[in-house]
Amino acid sequence: MRYLVFILSFTLLNINISNGSEKWGNDSLRSVLESRTIRANENGFLVFDVLTPRTEIKDLFAFPAHPAFDSLLTPEKKAEIRRAIEARCDEIGKDSLLTADLFYVMRPYFDWLHHIDPHFRIWESMPIGGTKRDFRRINKSMKCPAFNVVVINDTVVINRSIDPLFMKGDMLLSVNGIPVSRMLPYAYEDRYNRLDLLMRYYYFSYPTSNYTIRLIRNGSAFTVNTSGEATDKAVFDLDISESMDNNIRRYKNARCGYIAIPKFFPNNDRLFKLLRSSIRQFKTDGCTSVILDLRKNQGGSGHNFDKILSIFIDKPTIPYLKNQRLKVSEETLQDYDFLTTDSLGKVVEIPRQYVTTRITLDPACYVGDMKYYVLMSKDTGSIAASFCNILQFNDAASLVGEPLLHNALKYGEEINGEALLPTLLIPTSISTVEFDEYTCAVDGVLMPDIVIPYVARDYLSGRDAMLDKLLEIIESNPIN
Repeated sequence: MRYLVFILSFTLLNINISNGSEKWGNDSLRSVLESRTIRANENGFLVFDVLTPRTEIKDLFAFPAHPAFDSLLTPEKKAEIRRAIEARCDEIGKDSLLTADLFYVMRPYFDWLHHIDPHFRIWESMPIGGTKRDFRRINKSMKCPAFNVVVINDTVVINRSIDPLFMKGDMLLSVNGIPVSRMLPYAYEDRYNRLDLLMRYYYFSYPTSNYTIRLIRNGSAFTVNTSGEATDKAVFDLDISESMDNNIRRYKNARCGYIAIPKFFPNNDRLFKLLRSSIRQFKTDGCTSVILDLRKNQGGSGHNFDKILSIFIDKPTIPYLKNQRLKVSEETLQDYDFLTTDSLGKVVEIPRQYVTTRITLDPACYVGDMKYYVLMSKDTGSIAASFCNILQFNDAASLVGEPLLHNALKYGEEINGEALLPTLLIPTSISTVEFDEYTCAVDGVLMPDIVIPYVARDYLSGRDAMLDKLLEIIESNPIN
């Protein structure tokens, strides 16, 4: 049996239906999607894309499950966004747009939504024709360069590589003849990324298995050809490489310990033990400071969050939330026993007994007489953003790096979105809850105490420029 499978970021996806436009029912949306599908054979695989008429692009998709999007999209803001979209349509100059161009012209809207809530993203499903056996074969054969990158403005620098052909600090100029800087406007502005994901947004296609990469290393430009590595294996090996990269270490001259925390886990017992034992060892070794690196930490679970905070804060309890609001929908109706069907579609205050207004800490876990610094980037999000915020608010650590994204603390409890038929765009991580944390954030932006911006030229040597600068600051401290 032949059919279409949909790949989202290289994983199989079951697509639900969204009322992207009220003028069509679900069956009609499917029919329209099928009628606009075009085929292209790429690398021996049957790949599909969908054309969207420019005349329909002015219809902005709604996301009613979110507690703020509807109320903030005023007629004035909607008109402003539509003008920006029209300008991009004029720039493209086409009557109908394929998925990559559709995402590009819709970015004024999607970026506005992402600014309100950084959890929110639009991904692109990629339908491939064939049998289940074909799909398994395709999934195994997908390849990508075995490195990841740091993106600084319009510059892309290799941040980690497990391929000896590429080195940390290499600046990428072009891939298969396309300037890397031209790909960036088609993708989200993440600080840390993978080249194949940047290409995926730009091409909207099955990525090539042959890469001709033009780069600069030590001031010299040259070309490297590679067939890459199986994507699943490359991603796994890069994660393993990062986890084994001496993530707990000591800088003797600065009398400083360093611990990278790449994520919070469904079970944080091991992380708690590792943090506490490592910091106590640093103290025994004569360290006076500890750097916690959360620059790549996009969040995770809040399991044992109170115990982890107890390591750094010498208080019996600390304030956490002022209040909490919920957008009631079919997805959230079963989450609380006080909700009824009468509340569907409304944003309601969550009663105080359900809100964690204070966090009780365990004084026995506290490790005192240490100065803590927390490295953060705009990728630091979700529970990791709250971790940074709580340490700053309670004077337990100095935040270092660049500001977090706007409203990084404000929303959460995400649900998956539905396909925006008749397109191949799919919203992910739609928040349903609005939080009001105690914070020092200014206008929704958590600022570092020590600002160290990302400057592209500082990363071309392959060194960690932000960490180096912080160590200089710590070494210059009279206590050392």
